[in-house]
Amino acid sequence: MSGLHFPSALKKLFLLFSVCMCVCGISCVSSEDGAGSEGMAFVSGMGLGWNLGNTFDAWPNAGGRRAGLETETSWGNPRTTRKLIKFIKEQGFDTIRIPVTWGPHTGDAPEYTIDPAWMSRVEEVVDWALAEKLYVILNMHHESSWLEKASKDYEGTIAQYRAAWRQIATKFRERTDHLIFESMNEIDFKDLPVGENGALVNRINGEFVKIVRASGGANKKRWLLLPGIGADLDKACDYLVLPDDPRCIVSVHYYLPPQFAIATPGTSWGYQYNWGSAADLETMKASFAKLKELYLDKGIPVIIGEYGCLLRNKDRASRISYFRSIVRLSRENGICPVFWDNGEELDRRAFVWRQEGVLPALTGK
Repeated sequence: MSGLHFPSALKKLFLLFSVCMCVCGISCVSSEDGAGSEGMAFVSGMGLGWNLGNTFDAWPNAGGRRAGLETETSWGNPRTTRKLIKFIKEQGFDTIRIPVTWGPHTGDAPEYTIDPAWMSRVEEVVDWALAEKLYVILNMHHESSWLEKASKDYEGTIAQYRAAWRQIATKFRERTDHLIFESMNEIDFKDLPVGENGALVNRINGEFVKIVRASGGANKKRWLLLPGIGADLDKACDYLVLPDDPRCIVSVHYYLPPQFAIATPGTSWGYQYNWGSAADLETMKASFAKLKELYLDKGIPVIIGEYGCLLRNKDRASRISYFRSIVRLSRENGICPVFWDNGEELDRRAFVWRQEGVLPALTGK
């Protein structure tokens, strides 16, 4: 529904119709030509991206070790430095996604105050990236332990969600439009039928847009990134309904096929050692064709907020081919792909890439 404008009575009927379509598994999104062209150009300008994974999204270790600000290093990566952010820019990336888990750093109800020291540390790294002329995606990550309770206690759960995003939006409301907010990460209400699941994700996305817009400043027109169920490409395409706001971007993740991208030997649902057959490539092309038909051709921009492939026991040439194919198809379609790196690919202490050939594949060189 992005960008559509109706008299209020007709608008209510259309919104009700759209929710019904969503529950039935029919995608209903569109965009005005002007806003659509602007959004497509904006995302195209974001180039290629890299995730600062397993860093601000880390949880405190068991027993309270590395809590507070030290949580940043609790999953094995070093403290983020300005040198690292500059290095990412020099490597050919124009976008950095900064996943942040806010829950462990949040106080009790009803204020749900985010620890000022944690907020300031996130702000410091965001500002380093903006100073390097990077686009920055700032999100709410690994919050399923409390956010997925919304399927049983919507009002109680959404109170914390609203409080968190009001604080985040207020803190960053004067930053340039190179900062993009993302509503959530891979939230999936598996206790609900898929149609109700999608409708609830859509409802929370709608709350998010209202919160950000109401915070004022540059947030009135900031580009916002919205996922469908679990950020899953197929479920997003089937059940995502965008709010009535022309400056929204669709967020999906790409770990397909999961047997190759995320499985390891012994995974019960299957394991694939290599990738790159004609059938593999056609399957990947079909995924991008789906995004093109449902979103891109309608002027609705798309970001692949995460893509990647675990290194463990995978054919290395296949991984490079896989990365290169995602980057190529993304560029052909005006999509910004953001590589997920949990520290496995880039040695953040020595500033070297651990596997030969990965960087050229990620940067299309």
